[in-house]
Amino acid sequence: MRNMRKAATAAATIAVTILLGGCDGPIERADEKALGLDIYECPDLSGTYRVSMSPERVGSQAGAMDEEFEKPDGNRVPIAQIHAVAIRRTQPGVFEFRWLIDESRVMQHLDVIREFEKPRYRRWYHLQSEPERARYIEVYGQADYDQELATLGPDTEFVRELRAGTGLQCEDGWVSLPRGELRPLRLTRGEDGSVIGEFKGLKTVGITVWCGDGCRDLPIPTGTFTGHVHWPRADGIRAWRPQDMAGRVVFQRPIDEIEAEQARLADTQRRSDALRYLPAEEIRARIEALAPAGTQVERVEVLDGKVHIRYSAPKADEDVLQARIADASGDARGPKEVVHGVRSTDMTRRFVQFVLTDSPLVLRAPPRGADEGERAASSPTSSFATGPSTAASTASAAAASASTDATPSPVAPTLQALSEAPPQATPAGKASVDAIRLRIDALMPAGCGKIVAVRYGGERVTIVGQAKDTRCVSETLRALDGAGARPELLQVSADGGGQRFRIMLSSSPLTSE
Repeated sequence: MRNMRKAATAAATIAVTILLGGCDGPIERADEKALGLDIYECPDLSGTYRVSMSPERVGSQAGAMDEEFEKPDGNRVPIAQIHAVAIRRTQPGVFEFRWLIDESRVMQHLDVIREFEKPRYRRWYHLQSEPERARYIEVYGQADYDQELATLGPDTEFVRELRAGTGLQCEDGWVSLPRGELRPLRLTRGEDGSVIGEFKGLKTVGITVWCGDGCRDLPIPTGTFTGHVHWPRADGIRAWRPQDMAGRVVFQRPIDEIEAEQARLADTQRRSDALRYLPAEEIRARIEALAPAGTQVERVEVLDGKVHIRYSAPKADEDVLQARIADASGDARGPKEVVHGVRSTDMTRRFVQFVLTDSPLVLRAPPRGADEGERAASSPTSSFATGPSTAASTASAAAASASTDATPSPVAPTLQALSEAPPQATPAGKASVDAIRLRIDALMPAGCGKIVAVRYGGERVTIVGQAKDTRCVSETLRALDGAGARPELLQVSADGGGQRFRIMLSSSPLTSE
Protein backbone atom coordinates (compact mmCIF):
# COMPACT_ATOMS: atom_id res chain seq x y z
CA MET A 1 0.00 0.00 0.00
CA ARG A 2 2.84 2.35 0.89
CA ASN A 3 4.52 1.61 -2.45
CA MET A 4 1.27 2.33 -4.30
CA ARG A 5 0.98 5.68 -2.51
CA LYS A 6 4.56 6.60 -3.46
CA ALA A 7 3.84 5.66 -7.05
CA ALA A 8 0.71 7.82 -7.10
CA THR A 9 2.65 10.73 -5.61
CA ALA A 10 5.38 10.36 -8.22
CA ALA A 11 2.79 10.28 -11.00
CA ALA A 12 1.14 13.45 -9.70
CA THR A 13 4.54 15.14 -9.48
CA ILE A 14 5.31 14.25 -13.10
CA ALA A 15 1.91 15.60 -14.20
CA VAL A 16 2.48 18.93 -12.45
CA THR A 17 6.01 19.10 -13.90
CA ILE A 18 4.57 18.78 -17.40
CA LEU A 19 1.84 21.36 -16.69
CA LEU A 20 4.24 23.91 -15.27
CA GLY A 21 6.94 23.45 -17.87
CA GLY A 22 7.77 26.54 -19.92
CA CYS A 23 10.55 28.66 -21.22
CA ASP A 24 12.22 28.52 -17.79
CA GLY A 25 12.07 24.73 -17.59
CA PRO A 26 9.85 22.51 -15.43
CA ILE A 27 9.27 23.19 -11.73
CA GLU A 28 9.16 19.97 -9.77
CA ARG A 29 7.52 19.41 -6.43
CA ALA A 30 9.75 19.69 -3.36
CA ASP A 31 11.02 16.53 -1.71
CA GLU A 32 9.28 15.04 1.29
CA LYS A 33 11.59 16.74 3.79
CA ALA A 34 11.02 20.19 2.27
CA LEU A 35 7.26 19.59 2.16
CA GLY A 36 7.18 19.24 5.95
CA LEU A 37 4.05 17.08 6.02
CA ASP A 38 1.98 17.13 9.21
CA ILE A 39 -0.27 14.41 10.61
CA TYR A 40 -3.01 15.38 8.14
CA GLU A 41 -0.54 15.03 5.21
CA CYS A 42 -0.70 18.80 4.68
CA PRO A 43 2.48 20.42 3.33
CA ASP A 44 3.94 23.46 5.06
CA LEU A 45 3.26 26.29 2.59
CA SER A 46 4.28 29.05 5.01
CA GLY A 47 5.66 32.09 3.20
CA THR A 48 4.67 35.04 1.04
CA TYR A 49 4.09 34.52 -2.66
CA ARG A 50 3.37 36.74 -5.63
CA VAL A 51 0.01 35.80 -7.12
CA SER A 52 -0.09 36.01 -10.92
CA MET A 53 -2.69 35.29 -13.56
CA SER A 54 -2.03 32.94 -16.43
CA PRO A 55 -2.24 34.80 -19.76
CA GLU A 56 -4.48 32.12 -21.32
CA ARG A 57 -8.14 32.59 -20.52
CA VAL A 58 -8.88 28.88 -20.20
CA GLY A 59 -5.77 28.32 -18.12
CA SER A 60 -6.33 31.06 -15.56
CA GLN A 61 -7.41 30.58 -11.98
CA ALA A 62 -10.09 33.28 -12.27
CA GLY A 63 -13.21 31.78 -10.81
CA ALA A 64 -11.11 29.44 -8.73
CA MET A 65 -10.73 32.05 -6.04
CA ASP A 66 -13.52 34.60 -6.71
CA GLU A 67 -15.70 33.23 -3.92
CA GLU A 68 -12.86 33.66 -1.40
CA PHE A 69 -12.92 37.45 -1.66
CA GLU A 70 -16.53 38.39 -1.08
CA LYS A 71 -16.82 41.50 1.12
CA PRO A 72 -19.47 41.96 3.83
CA ASP A 73 -21.27 44.53 1.64
CA GLY A 74 -21.66 41.97 -1.14
CA ASN A 75 -18.95 43.39 -3.40
CA ARG A 76 -16.15 41.15 -4.63
CA VAL A 77 -12.47 41.68 -5.25
CA PRO A 78 -11.40 39.58 -8.26
CA ILE A 79 -8.21 37.56 -8.19
CA ALA A 80 -6.72 39.95 -10.76
CA GLN A 81 -6.62 42.63 -8.03
CA ILE A 82 -4.79 40.38 -5.54
CA HIS A 83 -1.03 40.76 -5.93
CA ALA A 84 0.28 38.42 -3.22
CA VAL A 85 -0.70 35.87 -0.60
CA ALA A 86 0.91 35.25 2.79
CA ILE A 87 0.32 31.67 3.97
CA ARG A 88 0.98 30.44 7.49
CA ARG A 89 0.39 26.95 8.90
CA THR A 90 -0.62 27.89 12.43
CA GLN A 91 -0.96 24.28 13.63
CA PRO A 92 -1.29 20.86 12.02
CA GLY A 93 -4.06 21.00 9.43
CA VAL A 94 -4.82 24.71 9.98
CA PHE A 95 -3.79 27.42 7.51
CA GLU A 96 -4.12 31.19 7.55
CA PHE A 97 -4.30 32.76 4.08
CA ARG A 98 -3.76 36.54 3.84
CA TRP A 99 -4.65 37.69 0.33
CA LEU A 100 -3.00 41.09 -0.20
CA ILE A 101 -4.95 43.55 -2.34
CA ASP A 102 -3.14 45.38 -5.14
CA GLU A 103 -2.19 49.01 -4.48
CA SER A 104 -4.34 50.36 -7.34
CA ARG A 105 -7.45 48.72 -5.85
CA VAL A 106 -6.59 50.02 -2.37
CA MET A 107 -6.21 53.58 -3.65
CA GLN A 108 -9.49 53.23 -5.54
CA HIS A 109 -11.26 52.21 -2.33
CA LEU A 110 -9.62 55.12 -0.51
CA ASP A 111 -11.10 57.52 -3.08
CA VAL A 112 -14.54 56.01 -2.46
CA ILE A 113 -14.18 56.51 1.31
CA ARG A 114 -13.05 60.12 0.77
CA GLU A 115 -16.07 60.92 -1.37
CA PHE A 116 -18.86 59.00 0.37
CA GLU A 117 -17.65 58.58 3.99
CA LYS A 118 -16.23 62.03 4.66
CA PRO A 119 -16.02 61.88 8.50
CA ARG A 120 -14.27 58.51 8.31
CA TYR A 121 -11.71 59.79 5.78
CA ARG A 122 -11.13 63.01 7.73
CA ARG A 123 -10.35 61.01 10.88
CA TRP A 124 -8.01 58.66 8.97
CA TYR A 125 -6.26 61.59 7.26
CA HIS A 126 -5.57 63.56 10.45
CA LEU A 127 -4.51 60.53 12.51
CA GLN A 128 -1.40 60.36 10.34
CA SER A 129 -0.24 63.90 11.10
CA GLU A 130 1.22 65.45 14.21
CA PRO A 131 0.19 66.14 16.88
CA GLU A 132 -2.87 63.88 16.44
CA ARG A 133 -0.74 60.77 15.88
CA ALA A 134 1.43 61.36 18.96
CA ARG A 135 -1.59 62.11 21.16
CA TYR A 136 -3.38 58.92 20.14
CA ILE A 137 -0.33 56.71 20.68
CA GLU A 138 0.36 58.33 24.06
CA VAL A 139 -3.17 57.52 25.28
CA TYR A 140 -3.92 54.20 23.58
CA GLY A 141 -0.56 52.78 22.48
CA GLN A 142 1.00 51.92 19.13
CA ALA A 143 -0.97 48.69 18.61
CA ASP A 144 -4.34 50.41 19.06
CA TYR A 145 -3.18 53.24 16.80
CA ASP A 146 -2.27 50.79 14.02
CA GLN A 147 -5.62 49.02 14.43
CA GLU A 148 -7.59 52.28 14.35
CA LEU A 149 -5.77 53.40 11.20
CA ALA A 150 -6.49 50.04 9.55
CA THR A 151 -10.17 50.16 10.57
CA LEU A 152 -10.69 53.67 9.22
CA GLY A 153 -8.65 53.11 6.06
CA PRO A 154 -9.32 51.08 2.90
CA ASP A 155 -9.38 47.30 2.66
CA THR A 156 -5.83 46.03 2.22
CA GLU A 157 -6.17 42.26 2.67
CA PHE A 158 -8.60 39.38 3.10
CA VAL A 159 -7.81 36.89 5.85
CA ARG A 160 -9.18 33.34 5.69
CA GLU A 161 -8.53 30.50 8.15
CA LEU A 162 -9.08 27.05 6.68
CA ARG A 163 -8.96 23.71 8.54
CA ALA A 164 -8.28 20.25 7.19
CA GLY A 165 -11.48 18.25 6.94
CA THR A 166 -13.76 21.31 6.77
CA GLY A 167 -12.40 24.29 4.85
CA LEU A 168 -9.78 22.32 2.93
CA GLN A 169 -8.53 18.81 2.29
CA CYS A 170 -4.96 17.48 2.47
CA GLU A 171 -3.65 14.36 0.76
CA ASP A 172 -0.13 13.20 -0.12
CA GLY A 173 1.34 16.66 0.36
CA TRP A 174 -1.37 18.50 -1.61
CA VAL A 175 -3.72 21.14 -0.18
CA SER A 176 -7.10 21.25 -1.93
CA LEU A 177 -8.94 24.57 -1.57
CA PRO A 178 -12.74 24.54 -2.04
CA ARG A 179 -14.28 26.17 -5.11
CA GLY A 180 -18.02 25.80 -4.55
CA GLU A 181 -19.51 23.49 -7.16
CA LEU A 182 -16.25 23.37 -9.15
CA ARG A 183 -13.38 21.00 -8.57
CA PRO A 184 -10.91 22.24 -5.94
CA LEU A 185 -7.66 24.11 -6.52
CA ARG A 186 -4.75 21.84 -5.53
CA LEU A 187 -1.57 23.45 -4.18
CA THR A 188 1.82 22.18 -3.03
CA ARG A 189 5.36 23.47 -2.62
CA GLY A 190 7.75 23.57 -5.58
CA GLU A 191 11.39 22.62 -5.33
CA ASP A 192 12.39 26.29 -5.71
CA GLY A 193 10.28 27.29 -2.68
CA SER A 194 7.37 28.58 -4.76
CA VAL A 195 3.76 27.38 -4.65
CA ILE A 196 2.64 25.30 -7.63
CA GLY A 197 -0.70 23.73 -8.36
CA GLU A 198 -3.51 22.82 -10.72
CA PHE A 199 -7.27 22.83 -11.09
CA LYS A 200 -9.88 21.42 -13.44
CA GLY A 201 -12.34 23.62 -15.28
CA LEU A 202 -15.00 23.60 -17.97
CA LYS A 203 -14.53 25.16 -21.37
CA THR A 204 -17.68 27.01 -22.39
CA VAL A 205 -19.10 28.92 -25.33
CA GLY A 206 -21.62 31.74 -24.98
CA ILE A 207 -24.97 31.23 -26.72
CA THR A 208 -27.14 34.33 -27.10
CA VAL A 209 -30.80 33.71 -26.31
CA TRP A 210 -33.25 36.63 -26.49
CA CYS A 211 -35.08 37.11 -23.21
CA GLY A 212 -35.55 40.86 -22.95
CA ASP A 213 -33.31 43.66 -21.72
CA GLY A 214 -30.30 42.76 -19.60
CA CYS A 215 -29.86 39.19 -20.84
CA ARG A 216 -26.42 37.63 -20.95
CA ASP A 217 -25.01 34.83 -23.06
CA LEU A 218 -25.76 31.38 -21.71
CA PRO A 219 -22.50 29.43 -21.08
CA ILE A 220 -22.69 26.03 -22.78
CA PRO A 221 -19.99 23.49 -21.73
CA THR A 222 -17.83 22.23 -24.60
CA GLY A 223 -15.18 20.28 -22.69
CA THR A 224 -12.70 20.44 -19.82
CA PHE A 225 -9.26 21.95 -19.31
CA THR A 226 -6.52 21.83 -16.71
CA GLY A 227 -5.40 25.19 -15.37
CA HIS A 228 -2.15 25.62 -13.49
CA VAL A 229 -0.62 28.14 -11.09
CA HIS A 230 2.88 29.17 -10.19
CA TRP A 231 3.29 31.66 -7.35
CA PRO A 232 6.99 32.54 -6.84
CA ARG A 233 8.35 33.32 -3.39
CA ALA A 234 8.18 37.04 -2.55
CA ASP A 235 9.45 37.54 0.99
CA GLY A 236 9.22 41.13 2.21
CA ILE A 237 5.87 41.91 0.59
CA ARG A 238 3.24 42.97 3.10
CA ALA A 239 -0.21 44.52 3.12
CA TRP A 240 -0.53 48.12 1.95
CA ARG A 241 0.20 50.74 4.64
CA PRO A 242 -0.18 54.53 4.31
CA GLN A 243 3.27 55.16 5.80
CA ASP A 244 4.84 53.13 2.98
CA MET A 245 3.51 55.72 0.51
CA ALA A 246 5.68 58.54 1.91
CA GLY A 247 7.55 60.24 -0.91
CA ARG A 248 5.41 58.49 -3.54
CA VAL A 249 1.85 59.60 -2.87
CA VAL A 250 0.36 62.70 -1.26
CA PHE A 251 -3.06 61.85 0.14
CA GLN A 252 -5.78 64.29 -0.84
CA ARG A 253 -7.25 66.58 1.78
CA PRO A 254 -10.71 65.72 3.15
CA ILE A 255 -13.47 66.95 0.84
CA ASP A 256 -15.53 68.49 3.65
CA GLU A 257 -12.55 70.60 4.75
CA ILE A 258 -12.01 71.81 1.19
CA GLU A 259 -15.72 72.63 0.92
CA ALA A 260 -15.61 74.56 4.20
CA GLU A 261 -12.52 76.42 3.03
CA GLN A 262 -14.17 77.27 -0.28
CA ALA A 263 -17.25 78.50 1.59
CA ARG A 264 -15.05 80.77 3.75
CA LEU A 265 -13.29 82.09 0.68
CA ALA A 266 -16.61 82.67 -1.09
CA ASP A 267 -17.98 84.49 1.96
CA THR A 268 -14.84 86.64 2.14
CA GLN A 269 -15.18 87.41 -1.56
CA ARG A 270 -18.85 88.37 -1.13
CA ARG A 271 -18.00 90.72 1.72
CA SER A 272 -15.12 92.18 -0.28
CA ASP A 273 -17.41 92.67 -3.28
CA ALA A 274 -20.04 94.35 -1.09
CA LEU A 275 -17.44 96.85 0.13
CA ARG A 276 -16.07 97.50 -3.35
CA TYR A 277 -19.16 97.52 -5.58
CA LEU A 278 -22.60 99.13 -5.52
CA PRO A 279 -25.64 96.85 -5.11
CA ALA A 280 -26.60 95.09 -8.34
CA GLU A 281 -29.92 96.98 -8.48
CA GLU A 282 -28.15 100.34 -8.53
CA ILE A 283 -25.68 99.17 -11.16
CA ARG A 284 -28.57 97.90 -13.30
CA ALA A 285 -30.30 101.29 -13.04
CA ARG A 286 -27.14 103.04 -14.23
CA ILE A 287 -26.65 100.63 -17.14
CA GLU A 288 -30.30 100.87 -18.20
CA ALA A 289 -30.05 104.67 -18.17
CA LEU A 290 -27.39 104.38 -20.89
CA ALA A 291 -29.27 101.78 -22.98
CA PRO A 292 -30.94 102.86 -26.24
CA ALA A 293 -34.53 101.93 -27.03
CA GLY A 294 -34.93 98.24 -27.84
CA THR A 295 -31.93 97.16 -25.76
CA GLN A 296 -32.73 94.88 -22.83
CA VAL A 297 -30.38 94.44 -19.85
CA GLU A 298 -30.67 90.73 -19.02
CA ARG A 299 -28.11 90.21 -16.27
CA VAL A 300 -26.29 92.31 -13.70
CA GLU A 301 -24.53 90.23 -11.04
CA VAL A 302 -21.70 90.95 -8.63
CA LEU A 303 -19.72 87.72 -8.43
CA ASP A 304 -16.13 86.69 -7.64
CA GLY A 305 -14.65 90.18 -7.68
CA LYS A 306 -16.32 91.25 -10.92
CA VAL A 307 -19.59 92.74 -12.13
CA HIS A 308 -21.07 90.49 -14.82
CA ILE A 309 -23.33 92.18 -17.36
CA ARG A 310 -25.29 90.81 -20.31
CA TYR A 311 -27.70 92.60 -22.63
CA SER A 312 -29.51 91.90 -25.89
CA ALA A 313 -30.20 94.38 -28.66
CA PRO A 314 -31.30 94.58 -32.30
CA LYS A 315 -28.47 93.69 -34.65
CA ALA A 316 -28.04 97.35 -35.71
CA ASP A 317 -27.58 98.47 -32.06
CA GLU A 318 -25.38 95.56 -30.95
CA ASP A 319 -22.40 97.73 -29.94
CA VAL A 320 -24.18 100.91 -28.81
CA LEU A 321 -24.58 100.16 -25.09
CA GLN A 322 -21.10 98.67 -24.83
CA ALA A 323 -19.62 101.82 -26.38
CA ARG A 324 -21.60 104.11 -24.04
CA ILE A 325 -20.42 102.14 -21.01
CA ALA A 326 -16.83 102.39 -22.25
CA ASP A 327 -17.19 106.19 -22.65
CA ALA A 328 -18.72 106.55 -19.16
CA SER A 329 -16.03 104.37 -17.59
CA GLY A 330 -12.99 106.12 -18.99
CA ASP A 331 -9.82 104.78 -20.52
CA ALA A 332 -8.83 101.22 -19.51
CA ARG A 333 -11.83 100.90 -17.17
CA GLY A 334 -14.42 99.78 -19.67
CA PRO A 335 -15.85 96.34 -20.49
CA LYS A 336 -13.50 93.35 -20.32
CA GLU A 337 -13.88 89.72 -21.40
CA VAL A 338 -16.40 90.77 -24.05
CA VAL A 339 -18.39 88.05 -25.83
CA HIS A 340 -20.84 88.61 -28.71
CA GLY A 341 -23.39 85.99 -29.70
CA VAL A 342 -26.70 85.18 -31.32
CA ARG A 343 -29.49 82.86 -30.19
CA SER A 344 -31.14 80.48 -32.60
CA THR A 345 -34.55 81.44 -31.19
CA ASP A 346 -34.24 85.03 -32.50
CA MET A 347 -31.77 85.70 -35.29
CA THR A 348 -32.71 89.42 -35.45
CA ARG A 349 -31.10 90.20 -32.10
CA ARG A 350 -27.61 89.87 -30.69
CA PHE A 351 -26.43 89.46 -27.10
CA VAL A 352 -23.28 90.95 -25.56
CA GLN A 353 -21.77 89.95 -22.23
CA PHE A 354 -18.75 91.35 -20.40
CA VAL A 355 -17.41 92.22 -16.96
CA LEU A 356 -16.60 95.51 -15.24
CA THR A 357 -14.05 95.65 -12.43
CA ASP A 358 -12.97 99.25 -11.86
CA SER A 359 -15.51 101.33 -13.76
CA PRO A 360 -16.99 104.30 -11.85
CA LEU A 361 -20.37 102.93 -12.93
CA VAL A 362 -20.02 100.02 -10.50
CA LEU A 363 -17.66 101.20 -7.73
CA ARG A 364 -18.80 102.59 -4.42
CA ALA A 365 -17.88 106.13 -3.35
CA PRO A 366 -14.17 106.76 -2.56
CA PRO A 367 -12.96 106.60 1.08
CA ARG A 368 -13.76 109.47 3.44
CA GLY A 369 -11.08 112.14 3.68
CA ALA A 370 -10.55 112.50 -0.05
CA ASP A 371 -11.44 115.72 -1.85
CA GLU A 372 -15.04 114.71 -2.58
CA GLY A 373 -15.92 117.88 -4.48
CA GLU A 374 -13.02 117.62 -6.89
CA ARG A 375 -13.50 113.84 -7.26
CA ALA A 376 -17.23 114.22 -7.96
CA ALA A 377 -16.63 116.97 -10.52
CA SER A 378 -14.15 114.84 -12.46
CA SER A 379 -16.07 111.57 -12.18
CA PRO A 380 -17.78 110.30 -15.35
CA THR A 381 -20.78 109.36 -13.16
CA SER A 382 -21.32 112.90 -11.83
CA SER A 383 -24.15 113.42 -14.33
CA PHE A 384 -26.19 110.59 -12.76
CA ALA A 385 -28.96 111.71 -10.41
CA THR A 386 -28.86 110.23 -6.93
CA GLY A 387 -31.89 107.97 -6.63
CA PRO A 388 -33.71 107.11 -3.41
CA SER A 389 -31.73 103.92 -2.85
CA THR A 390 -28.42 105.72 -3.35
CA ALA A 391 -29.43 108.50 -0.99
CA ALA A 392 -30.56 106.02 1.62
CA SER A 393 -27.37 103.99 1.39
CA THR A 394 -25.26 107.16 1.54
CA ALA A 395 -27.13 108.39 4.63
CA SER A 396 -26.82 104.99 6.26
CA ALA A 397 -23.09 104.85 5.54
CA ALA A 398 -22.62 108.36 6.89
CA ALA A 399 -24.51 107.51 10.07
CA ALA A 400 -22.47 104.36 10.56
CA SER A 401 -19.27 106.30 9.97
CA ALA A 402 -20.27 108.98 12.45
CA SER A 403 -21.11 106.36 15.05
CA THR A 404 -17.76 104.68 14.50
CA ASP A 405 -15.90 107.98 14.80
CA ALA A 406 -17.73 108.85 18.01
CA THR A 407 -17.10 105.52 19.77
CA PRO A 408 -13.90 103.87 18.57
CA SER A 409 -13.73 100.12 19.22
CA PRO A 410 -10.62 98.24 20.36
CA VAL A 411 -8.30 97.34 17.51
CA ALA A 412 -7.82 93.57 17.06
CA PRO A 413 -4.53 92.14 15.78
CA THR A 414 -4.45 92.24 11.99
CA LEU A 415 -2.60 90.25 9.37
CA GLN A 416 -0.55 93.38 8.74
CA ALA A 417 0.49 93.42 12.41
CA LEU A 418 1.37 89.73 12.27
CA SER A 419 3.54 90.28 9.22
CA GLU A 420 5.44 93.03 11.02
CA ALA A 421 6.04 91.10 14.28
CA PRO A 422 9.63 90.87 15.60
CA PRO A 423 11.76 88.15 13.96
CA GLN A 424 12.08 84.74 15.66
CA ALA A 425 15.10 82.51 16.08
CA THR A 426 15.07 79.47 13.81
CA PRO A 427 14.15 76.35 15.88
CA ALA A 428 16.29 73.23 15.63
CA GLY A 429 15.36 71.10 12.65
CA LYS A 430 13.49 73.90 10.92
CA ALA A 431 14.50 75.77 7.79
CA SER A 432 15.19 79.48 8.03
CA VAL A 433 12.49 82.07 7.38
CA ASP A 434 14.08 83.05 4.07
CA ALA A 435 14.37 79.43 2.93
CA ILE A 436 10.72 78.69 3.75
CA ARG A 437 9.59 81.88 2.04
CA LEU A 438 11.54 81.07 -1.12
CA ARG A 439 10.24 77.48 -1.23
CA ILE A 440 6.61 78.54 -0.87
CA ASP A 441 6.92 81.49 -3.27
CA ALA A 442 8.18 78.98 -5.84
CA LEU A 443 5.00 76.92 -5.37
CA MET A 444 2.61 79.85 -5.80
CA PRO A 445 1.25 80.42 -9.32
CA ALA A 446 3.19 83.08 -11.22
CA GLY A 447 1.91 86.57 -10.54
CA CYS A 448 -0.50 85.41 -7.83
CA GLY A 449 1.24 86.84 -4.78
CA LYS A 450 4.02 86.34 -2.26
CA ILE A 451 4.78 85.31 1.33
CA VAL A 452 5.42 88.29 3.61
CA ALA A 453 5.96 86.59 6.99
CA VAL A 454 6.86 83.20 8.49
CA ARG A 455 6.18 82.40 12.17
CA TYR A 456 7.31 79.28 14.07
CA GLY A 457 5.04 77.50 16.56
CA GLY A 458 6.16 74.09 17.82
CA GLU A 459 6.15 71.54 15.02
CA ARG A 460 4.04 73.79 12.82
CA VAL A 461 4.77 76.93 10.86
CA THR A 462 2.36 79.78 10.12
CA ILE A 463 2.78 81.83 6.97
CA VAL A 464 1.24 85.21 6.13
CA GLY A 465 0.94 86.17 2.49
CA GLN A 466 -0.58 88.50 -0.05
CA ALA A 467 -2.58 87.21 -3.02
CA LYS A 468 -4.14 88.88 -6.01
CA ASP A 469 -7.56 87.32 -5.34
CA THR A 470 -9.26 84.39 -3.59
CA ARG A 471 -8.56 82.12 -6.55
CA CYS A 472 -4.85 82.59 -5.91
CA VAL A 473 -5.38 81.70 -2.24
CA SER A 474 -7.12 78.47 -3.27
CA GLU A 475 -4.39 77.56 -5.76
CA THR A 476 -1.72 78.24 -3.13
CA LEU A 477 -3.50 75.90 -0.70
CA ARG A 478 -3.66 73.18 -3.34
CA ALA A 479 0.04 73.60 -4.13
CA LEU A 480 0.97 73.38 -0.43
CA ASP A 481 -1.17 70.27 0.01
CA GLY A 482 0.47 68.69 -3.02
CA ALA A 483 3.86 69.29 -1.38
CA GLY A 484 2.76 67.36 1.73
CA ALA A 485 2.41 70.39 4.04
CA ARG A 486 -1.26 69.72 4.95
CA PRO A 487 -2.23 73.41 5.03
CA GLU A 488 -4.98 74.80 7.27
CA LEU A 489 -6.45 78.16 6.28
CA LEU A 490 -6.71 80.24 9.45
CA GLN A 491 -7.70 83.63 8.09
CA VAL A 492 -8.26 85.50 4.85
CA SER A 493 -9.35 89.11 4.44
CA ALA A 494 -9.59 91.80 1.80
CA ASP A 495 -6.52 94.02 1.59
CA GLY A 496 -6.83 96.85 -0.89
CA GLY A 497 -7.44 95.21 -4.26
CA GLY A 498 -6.22 91.78 -3.13
CA GLN A 499 -6.33 89.30 -0.25
CA ARG A 500 -4.22 88.75 2.84
CA PHE A 501 -4.14 85.21 4.18
CA ARG A 502 -2.75 83.23 7.12
CA ILE A 503 -2.08 79.50 6.71
CA MET A 504 -0.76 76.93 9.21
CA LEU A 505 1.53 74.20 7.84
CA SER A 506 2.36 70.81 9.32
CA SER A 507 5.96 69.67 9.49
CA SER A 508 7.14 68.75 5.98
CA PRO A 509 10.17 69.10 3.69
CA LEU A 510 8.93 72.64 2.96
CA THR A 511 9.60 73.73 6.53
CA SER A 512 12.42 71.38 7.56
CA GLU A 513 16.17 71.75 7.11
